[in-house]
Amino acid sequence: MSFMTRLFAPSAMHSQQEVAERAARVIDHVIFDLGVERLVQGTVALDARLRPHFFSAQPRAVREVVACVPLSRQAESGAFDRHTVAGGTPGEPVAALVEGLLREFRAQSPRFRALPASH
Repeated sequence: MSFMTRLFAPSAMHSQQEVAERAARVIDHVIFDLGVERLVQGTVALDARLRPHFFSAQPRAVREVVACVPLSRQAESGAFDRHTVAGGTPGEPVAALVEGLLREFRAQSPRFRALPASH
């Protein structure tokens, strides 16, 4: 039974590149489901398995969170307002926001810093 649990359990991230790719997917889903305004007001947290998750509000002190980044404090989140007003696609601001998230994850989490850059 434990084999099946491990087989179907969400896996941990193995590189900073994997974390960046998942963060980009999370951001894209939030933009599609909730909109840019809600994204910028939210928080992205890195869990114990080093997977990024979006929270519409500041998450409570959870022991599984190893890094927490309020997006309203990110300089890169301001690009969404300028870019969406200009009628552009959110691809460029998403990439910049992911880079900002990775920078904050590196600053807050020794476990994240220990991951190799690419897989």
